[in-house]
Amino acid sequence: MASNFDFSSYISSTNLLPHQRTGDSRKVDGGPRFEVSVLSGGYTNFTARATFAEPISLVNITSSLPGKAQTYESVILKHAPPHLASDPNTSMSVARQVTEARALELITGAPIQFDQDDPVGGDLGEIHALKEVLHRYPIIQVPKVIHHDTEKNVLWLEDLGGLRSVADALAASSSDQAGNNVEGGMEELAAQLGSFIAEFYQASKTLPAELLDRLTTLSNVYTSGTFEYLVNSTRDALDGTPGIEDKEKDELVRRVESSLTDKQMRKARRRAEKIALGVTHGESIDADDEENPCLGVVDFWPGSVLVNSDWNKCGLIDWEYFGMSDEASELGMFLAHIHITKFKPSTSTGGQERLGKFMSTLFQAYSRHSPLQARSKCFQRQFLISHGRELVNGVEMYKDLGAEGSREVTAAGIRSLRAAGPSADELNLEALWKGSDEGGGNWLKEVLSSLGFLVPET
Repeated sequence: MASNFDFSSYISSTNLLPHQRTGDSRKVDGGPRFEVSVLSGGYTNFTARATFAEPISLVNITSSLPGKAQTYESVILKHAPPHLASDPNTSMSVARQVTEARALELITGAPIQFDQDDPVGGDLGEIHALKEVLHRYPIIQVPKVIHHDTEKNVLWLEDLGGLRSVADALAASSSDQAGNNVEGGMEELAAQLGSFIAEFYQASKTLPAELLDRLTTLSNVYTSGTFEYLVNSTRDALDGTPGIEDKEKDELVRRVESSLTDKQMRKARRRAEKIALGVTHGESIDADDEENPCLGVVDFWPGSVLVNSDWNKCGLIDWEYFGMSDEASELGMFLAHIHITKFKPSTSTGGQERLGKFMSTLFQAYSRHSPLQARSKCFQRQFLISHGRELVNGVEMYKDLGAEGSREVTAAGIRSLRAAGPSADELNLEALWKGSDEGGGNWLKEVLSSLGFLVPET
């Protein structure tokens, strides 16, 4: 996906750098040269890495507080156009970049500023609940905000280094895996990631009600049409699919629609209850309340989880959809994209096994921290709907599946939506295996059993 934003000219013209630009768009007067490489994989924004020949000192001039200069050899720049980067015909508010900046401030413990450029105003200062979770898991890293240029809609971020998508890393052939203890590193990273996710969700439920309301107000500026889009894209994906009649198709689409609508109604009800109870800044509600929505990535997929070749570093990126969510939907979505990677013709048998083992380890760690949540029928139904929805929509997103892979992904998505049943009391897990080949069925059984699903023995 080519970027039409000139990152080199932008860097040279910005007043963030300590020197004035010259005629050379890649050179700062009196300073080092820099090279810009546009990064692939993003669908919402254009992203690039700027690497400086000599380290430069930058101060976070976004903050209203006195900043200390930090030295950087490279930085990540994210430009938010007024549309999806992957689809210029789909408009999208640049407020998504404000959301990402606030999210990263919250997670890294920086002062959270809802300033005049945001839809809501005020400064909430530093809140450390999520930062404390992050510090307990040294493998997990989240980039810090260096600067947010609200005029040009460019976010300057700390560069976490040369990492790649966890799905791509898992699917790579064994000969591409570096190090002597790669398998052990994968397992440890998966365990830490699963534990981190569980504790992150739990901690987010204890945040001040005022903060949650402000984040929701901010994200609603640009996500209001997201649910309608997901419902319509699911309907389009199921149209003409062999083996599914119109009546059943309408029922499966209704399940997707009701899951999204019901989720929003629960959030609205919880906010109304907090207001009625006088819950204000500095107060929170019970983190163990299963009906209490959490904060999450929302668009949680393997492209947001990056790893290094030694499997001792995991970067969590792309927080522009950060806001009210629920654990089941996030985990179901993440598994769906791992599941799709399994179906790619380029993924070897060994890669398929690594994908499954990684998810099993991650889910086991998550379940140890949230055992009741993972085993509830409501959780499992929401998980299955999110998983199925992302699978059937993934065929359009992943162009390297081939004809057979596309059919298998669509079929797996339909099975997941069928298994969700008409209600939480009517789950039909047998539908997950009906029509599935033995190998694929066993792969999914092992993964889901690690999350607490009661599945037949393999």
